[in-house]
Amino acid sequence: MAALDIAILVVIALCVVIGVGEPLLRQAPSALPRTADEQATERLMLQKDMVYGAIRDLDFDFQTDKVDQDDYTALRQQLERDAVHILRQLDTVDPFVELEQLIEQQVRVLRQPLVASVSAADDHVCAHCRTPYAPDALYCPSCGPTLRPL
Repeated sequence: MAALDIAILVVIALCVVIGVGEPLLRQAPSALPRTADEQATERLMLQKDMVYGAIRDLDFDFQTDKVDQDDYTALRQQLERDAVHILRQLDTVDPFVELEQLIEQQVRVLRQPLVASVSAADDHVCAHCRTPYAPDALYCPSCGPTLRPL
């Protein structure tokens, strides 16, 4: 009986060690070195979270009358300036910002002729597919683009 009890205790101890140690091993940092951009982004994200937390705390303190109106206004404006500065820095580090700006610019260019050609068409015919549409229609029933500026 004693050998069986010892075997059960060993199995239970092994389960505990595996149960406790597995999450610790799973969260081990990766061996890959991080780039300078990744480190800068992580640092800026941490700063952003800290500033947002400070804004939340300040709002709570103001709502509970721990901070007067003048101090609240001054501190809130400073924290907002800090947040804007951090967000602008994040935009410069983000590799997709330039791509997003290029896409937005191209969308604006593509929409501009559409608005001009649609506003000139008074005969209720789509400028793209020449399909007639109802006078109160916002979108072409055939091809789908906006028929007039909203």
